[in-house]
Amino acid sequence: MKVFIRFYSWFVPFVLIASAVSYGAMSDLSEESINSIRAIVGDEIITQGEVVKRAAVAIKEAQQRYKEREFLEKLDEILKETLDELINRKVLIHEAQKLFGTDEMQMREVEKDLDSFMKGAVKNVGSLSRYYEIAEAQGINPLEKKNELKEDIMIDKIMKENVYNRVKVQPKLLRRYYTENIDEFRQKKEVSMRQIMIKFSAHNNNKEEALSLTQQIMKHLEKGEDFSALAKQYSNGPKAEQGGLLSFEEVNEMRKDLREAVYQLKDNERSGIIASPVGYHIFKMELIKPEKVQEFEEVQEEIYKKIYREEISRLKSQYINSLKANVFVKVIQ
Repeated sequence: MKVFIRFYSWFVPFVLIASAVSYGAMSDLSEESINSIRAIVGDEIITQGEVVKRAAVAIKEAQQRYKEREFLEKLDEILKETLDELINRKVLIHEAQKLFGTDEMQMREVEKDLDSFMKGAVKNVGSLSRYYEIAEAQGINPLEKKNELKEDIMIDKIMKENVYNRVKVQPKLLRRYYTENIDEFRQKKEVSMRQIMIKFSAHNNNKEEALSLTQQIMKHLEKGEDFSALAKQYSNGPKAEQGGLLSFEEVNEMRKDLREAVYQLKDNERSGIIASPVGYHIFKMELIKPEKVQEFEEVQEEIYKKIYREEISRLKSQYINSLKANVFVKVIQ
C-alpha cells in the first residue's frame, strides 16, 4: 500500500544519540539536559532526548557537512524543526486516537494495514528472527516501533481525509502561475565551444614562435583536419585533453573580449586567430541554444506539482493549527 512506503526508512541502521553528540561542548545536548522537558502536549511530554533521537540522522549528516560553527547554527535549526515535528505528531495522534478509539471498523482496518506492513518488513529481511535481530542490533524495541507504525497509519488516514483529499488545483491557477512567474521558465542562451590556445609562456614568451605555431595549426584546420584532435595535440589551454571543449559556464568565465568574439560565431563556425595578453586562441562553436521561454504545455506538470505541494503544506498547517486549538500545547525554552 502507498501509505507504507515511507515507513521502511526506519529499518536502515539507526544512529545512536551518542554519535550525534560527539561535540561534547554543546549545551543543548549535554548529559544533564538530555532528559529535560522540551514540550507538553495534552497529558504527554516531549524530552530533549526524544528530540535528539528523532533528529539523529539529520544531526549526523550536518556534522559531516558543516564546520563546527556552521554545524552549531544548523544544529539549533534541526532541533527546533524536530521539536515542532514531534509536537505536531502528538497533536495528530491525539486526534486519531479520539476518532478511531470508538470506531471498531476503523481500528480493524488500521490493524489490517499494520499486519500487512509487518509481514512485508519480515519478508524483506528474510525471517521473523532476523527481523528481531536487526531491531535489537539497532537499539530498536520492536513492540515500540510497531506501536509507532500503528500511529503512523492512523495519522495517514486522518491526513488523507482532512488534507490530501481536499487539495484541489484548478487549471486556471496553473496558467496564472505561469503568467505571473514567467522568468522561472526563461532558459538563457547557452553555448559550448572548443578552443585551441597557444600560450606565450609555453614558448619562453616568444610571441613570434607562438604565432608561427598557431598559423600552422590554422592551416591544418583549413585543410579540414579535426579541431578536437589538433586541440589535444597542440593546445596549452584548459580541457586540452578533452579536445578543448568548454561548457557554457566556462565560456562565461573567459575574458570579456574573448567572450564577445566567441558569441559572434554561429553553430560549427570557426574563428580566426585571436590574440590576448596570454597567447593566441582559435575557437570553434559547437552548439548554440538560444534564449527561449518554455511553453506552458512543457511546464504545466511541473507547475501543478509545485502548487500541489504548496497547497498540501497550507492545508496541513491549517488542519494542525485547528487541532491545537483544542489541545494543551506548551513549549519549554
